[in-house]
Amino acid sequence: MSADSAATRLCMACGLCCNGVLFDIVCLQPQDAMKPLEKLGMKINRRKTEPYFKQPCGFLHDRRCGIYEQRPTRCRHFECRILRRLEAGEFSEDQAASLIRQALQMVAGIETRLAEYGDRNTLATLESRVEQALEARPDPALRDQLRRLHLLLDREFRVVAV
Repeated sequence: MSADSAATRLCMACGLCCNGVLFDIVCLQPQDAMKPLEKLGMKINRRKTEPYFKQPCGFLHDRRCGIYEQRPTRCRHFECRILRRLEAGEFSEDQAASLIRQALQMVAGIETRLAEYGDRNTLATLESRVEQALEARPDPALRDQLRRLHLLLDREFRVVAV
């Protein structure tokens, strides 16, 4: 089995890079044609002069990209740490899938807690939703759930800059 097909299966089971869990924004690159992206319905924002779009991505549907062939450069080239380690032979597809399931279960637990508070805002990042809930009602257990998720994401998913 090739690492490419394993990566495809893992990405389609995950979606954390697009659903507002790993990132809050994605910066567009100079080679990204913004007009076609806007025509597709992407809301492009600007920080100073740098264009970006917010996460969760509005084109993510059931962990699949709705604009896969037209997706921005950063989306095309991003590989999480799990994919890099899989490609390097550091662990198997089953081990990678297990880490993804663990992260998704943690996210589901946080979302369940947020739903108990009445939060169903799927247009905001998970972290901002938790912070908003904590402003309204302090909840050390919820804060700890988010902390543990971040530890897992930092250790297993986020790419360390060199």
